[in-house]
Amino acid sequence: MEYSKKYLLSLKHSQPKIMKFQGFYFSISFIGLVLADFTEPNHSDFPDWGSVDRFTPDHLVKMKNMNGAVVSPNKSKLVYSQCVYESTKASMGCNLRFIDLNQGYESAYDLTQFDVGKYDTFPIWINDNLVAFISSDKTSPDNISAVSIVDKSVKVIKEVDGISGILYSSIAKKIAFTTPVFKGMSPEESSKESERIAQSPYTGVVYDKLPARNKDSWVTDKKTQLFTVDLNIVDNSLEISETPINVVEKYTGEWGLEPTSYSFSPDGKNILFTAKIQESDESWINRDGVFTVRVDGSDSPTLLNTLFQGSALSPVYSPDGKYIAWLQKIRRGYESDKNRIILVDVEANEQKRIASNWDKSPDLIKFSDDSSKLYLRTPFETDTALFSLDLKSEDFKRMTDAGSVNYFKELEPDSILVTIATFKHPETVFILNTTEGGKIKQVNFENSEVLDKVWLSHADTFWFTGALNQKVQGMVLYPYGFNPSKKYPVALLIHGGPHKSSRDDWEHGLNANIFANQGYLVPIINFHGSDSYNKDFTDSVVRNWGSYPYEDLMKGLDFFLESAKYADRENVVALGTSYGGYMANWINGNTQRFKALVTHAGVFNLNSFYYSTDELFRAEHDIGIPWDENEKQALENFNPEQFVYSMKTPTLVIHGELDYHVPITEGISTFTALQRRNIESRFLYFPNDSNGIYNLNSLLQWYSEILGWIGKHTDVDVWKLQV
Repeated sequence: MEYSKKYLLSLKHSQPKIMKFQGFYFSISFIGLVLADFTEPNHSDFPDWGSVDRFTPDHLVKMKNMNGAVVSPNKSKLVYSQCVYESTKASMGCNLRFIDLNQGYESAYDLTQFDVGKYDTFPIWINDNLVAFISSDKTSPDNISAVSIVDKSVKVIKEVDGISGILYSSIAKKIAFTTPVFKGMSPEESSKESERIAQSPYTGVVYDKLPARNKDSWVTDKKTQLFTVDLNIVDNSLEISETPINVVEKYTGEWGLEPTSYSFSPDGKNILFTAKIQESDESWINRDGVFTVRVDGSDSPTLLNTLFQGSALSPVYSPDGKYIAWLQKIRRGYESDKNRIILVDVEANEQKRIASNWDKSPDLIKFSDDSSKLYLRTPFETDTALFSLDLKSEDFKRMTDAGSVNYFKELEPDSILVTIATFKHPETVFILNTTEGGKIKQVNFENSEVLDKVWLSHADTFWFTGALNQKVQGMVLYPYGFNPSKKYPVALLIHGGPHKSSRDDWEHGLNANIFANQGYLVPIINFHGSDSYNKDFTDSVVRNWGSYPYEDLMKGLDFFLESAKYADRENVVALGTSYGGYMANWINGNTQRFKALVTHAGVFNLNSFYYSTDELFRAEHDIGIPWDENEKQALENFNPEQFVYSMKTPTLVIHGELDYHVPITEGISTFTALQRRNIESRFLYFPNDSNGIYNLNSLLQWYSEILGWIGKHTDVDVWKLQV
C-alpha cells in the first residue's frame, strides 16, 4: 500500500514583487522570499507556551494523510483518498473524501466508509457523478470499484491482481491501468502462474543479467505492463465489457518495458507513457523512453525521444492535441542531470527544447486548459514551487509562495487548485487566485483539531559562504518553549541524495518539528549537491561525496552557532538518512565535535556499496567504479571505512533488511566497526522495512530510539514510546 508522505499548513500572505532570473523576468505575487533574521527571532512568531502542546511522534502518526486528490470534469468537486492510522489497533485504513468546491469544507463528507485494514485509493472521475478507484481489503486485495456521488453506492467492478494507477478517457471509453504479468499472459493467467510457482518445491531463482533486486524486492519474470479495457456506464455505475488488452505487448525491443506515468491523447486514440528501456547494460546506464501507443494495442509502441539518451518523465498532451511535452535529461546514466523541457509539434513532428536558459529542474509539468502555457512543479531553494511558462514568450511566473506543491489543477484561467505541505502542516488543498495578488484560500481542514493545539515551528532561512566560496542556504526551526535569553541543544539534520534538498515540507522521517518539540534547535543545510539551486551546484559533488557537502555542513553549523546566541555550541548532535547516513559516518571519521550521531541507511564502505546496490547507475556516476584504476582513488578518498581508526563519537546505527539501495550489510559493517573499537553504539534493525520507514508502528519505535539516543547524550528529557 502506498500513501503520501507529505502533509500541509497555510501559505504566507503576500505582496507583488519583481525578480530578475537568469535573463527572464517573472512576477511573484508573495513575500515568502524575504529572509527573517534568525539572530534576533521575532517574538510575535512564538505563542504563549502555556496555550500549546508539544508535537510528538504520537501526533505525527495520527495525522490524516491525503493522497490522490482529483478534480471533477466540471471542476466543481474534489475527491481524495485519506489514510488514517488507528493507534488502538496499530493499523491503518484509507477511504475516499468528497468536497463541493463551490460550498467549501462544510460540504465535506466520507464518500466511502473508513475501516482499519480497508484501503480505497487512486480515485478517478468517470463523470461528474461517478468515481472509480482501487479498493483493497483482507478478503479482496485488488479491485477496480466505483462509487456514486449521488447516493454513495459502491460497486466492485473487477478484481485485478496487483493493479495500480487507473486512468480514464471519456472519449475512448476506456480505463488504463498497470499490473505485473508474465510474458504473454493476462492478469488472470499470471495470478494462476504465480500460485503454481509458489507451490513448487524448487525455490531457486536464476538470473542472467542485472538487476537482481529493485528497491525492496527481488526482480522476477513478472513485469508491470500497461492495459486498457472498455468501460460502460450503466445505471450510474460501471461495467467492464471485455478482457484487458496489454497495449505494450507488441514492443519490438527486449520484453519487459514497464510503463510508469501515462495519459490518454485528447482524441482517445493513443496513450503517451514513459518506461525504462530494457537493455543489457540497464543497471549501470539507465535510460527512459517516451512512447506513444494505440489504445487498442494494435501496433507496437513508438519511441519519441530518440534524440536523447537520458531519463525522461512527466509526458503530457496539450488539451487541443497539438503538442506533446515532457521533461528530459540529456545524458544517459546521469540521474542528477537537469530536466529540460521538450515540446513536440504533433502535426509537424518537430521537437525542440524550450526555455533552455532556465537553470532550474522541474519534476512535473501540465498544460493549461487553453494549451498556451505549461505549469511546472519545480524545486526552488527551500520550496517546491509552481511556475507557469508562456509558450510564446517563454516568460516564467512563480505562482505559489513558501511550501511544497504536490498536486495542481487549473480550475479557471485565473484559478488553480493546489495541494501544498510545509514544516507546519501536512498536504492540504488550497485554491490560488493568480490575479488578486496571490490570494489563496484553504479548502480542507481535517487536521486542524490537532494542528491548532500543538507547537509547529516555522523555518527561518539564512545564507553563508560555503565550499568553493559560494553562497549556501540553511534553515533553522525553533524549540518548544523558546526563549532567546536561554541556550538550547542543537540537532543538525542532514538530507539524503545527495542530489536532493531539504525543503519547507512535511515528512514522516526526520520530521524537523519532532526534534524542535523535544527542545532542540534544528539547523538544516542545503549543501553542495542539493538539487534546487542550479546544475553546477548539484554536479559539484560527483566523485566528491565527502568534500564540499562536509565543508558546507561544518561552515554552516559554525555560522549558525556563532550567530545564534541562544545555541549551546557544546551540546550538538547530527542525524542523517541514506546519503545523510553516509555523511554521519563520514563525520564520525573526520571530527569529534558532536556529542552523538544517528546514521540511518548510511553507506559505510563505498566499495561494498558499489557491488551490492540495486542502483548501479547512480553509484557509477556519483562515486566511480572500484575496479577502474582511473576512478578508484577518488572513491577511496571519500570512503568512510578508510577512517574507522578516527571514529570516536557515540552512534546509533539503523537499517532495514529490505533496503536494496543501501543494503543491510552497510549498517552491520558500521555497527561492527564501532563495537570492535569499543565506541558506544547501538544497532536498530527493522526486518520488514527498506530505505525509509513506512510502517507507522516501526516509525514510532524509530523515533523512540533516536530521541532516546540523542536525549541521553545531550541531557534532554524526551518522548518515549509507551508499550
